[in-house]
Amino acid sequence: MPKPSHKRGELDPTPASQTGLEEKGAGSADGTSEILKELKLFRTETAGNFGVLRKEVSDIKLNFEELKTRVNDAEQRIADNEERNMDLTKVLFHLMRKQKYLEEKCEDLEGRSRRNNLRIYSVPEKTEGSNMIVFIEKLIREQLSIREEIYIERAHRVGGTGVSVGRAAADFTRSIIVCFRSFKEKQRVLHAAWSLKDIRINDQRIYFDEDYTTEVFKERAKYRSARKQLQERKIKSRILYPAKLMLFLQDGKTKIFENPREAAEGLKDFGVTMEVPRKEPDWDSALRAAGWQSPRRRSKRAPAGEITASVESLRLSLVSYENDKTDDD
Repeated sequence: MPKPSHKRGELDPTPASQTGLEEKGAGSADGTSEILKELKLFRTETAGNFGVLRKEVSDIKLNFEELKTRVNDAEQRIADNEERNMDLTKVLFHLMRKQKYLEEKCEDLEGRSRRNNLRIYSVPEKTEGSNMIVFIEKLIREQLSIREEIYIERAHRVGGTGVSVGRAAADFTRSIIVCFRSFKEKQRVLHAAWSLKDIRINDQRIYFDEDYTTEVFKERAKYRSARKQLQERKIKSRILYPAKLMLFLQDGKTKIFENPREAAEGLKDFGVTMEVPRKEPDWDSALRAAGWQSPRRRSKRAPAGEITASVESLRLSLVSYENDKTDDD
């Protein structure tokens, strides 16, 4: 049947609302297509970006694993070096204790080798003439009034290297070392000299004393200023071997200080000031105090593990997202 024609001015039998719906439906279809197209483009771009991100995360993880391995190797080398250092420190302290023991042993042996010697101080230079032994024998007979036979093995002045700075060589008088055949003979001469006290040669007072080692001389010299102060206070004193200070008190008692450090503290009670000698390091205590702790025994703090866990968590999140995206497709 032919469609009825409509003349101009006549009403269109098709409702206007239906026409609008048709136009709207066509527009909605075009809009949905565009949205879907944009979503696909977004997903494509997102998939590409996540692929790049996944590759970068994988590279970071590989680099981190390599860095972790290198850090572990470095810590292991540091631990080995510290343990080796500890072993070397123990060996060093052992050798130092051994050296100290040998020094004390040598000091004792040297002191024993000087037991038959005595020293004579302040004897004017060249008064001995050409024969020192004959000069000493004459000095003992005439000044000390010892008539028994005394056997002297050696006698000589010490070397000239002991000249003090600022003193002219002409003013420096070297001491004389006399070696007797026996300790008994040396003691007889020494006690005779100490009992006379004032012995002179050419109006020059001379002094007799033991022949000590260099270290003992240094220790005994630390009492020099203190003994002068004690003498001013009318307190008699004497230095005992090797370097002990004995005081003779007014009540007849005596007091002994075992070493210069002890004397420096004890003499304060007598109004005497004495410089406190520097204390020698105690190597045994230092060794016990050197209790280093190797990294192998330290508490395990592994920030590297925390970083690895974070990277792994990120990787799992990306994998989960990709799986969800695949399910949506």
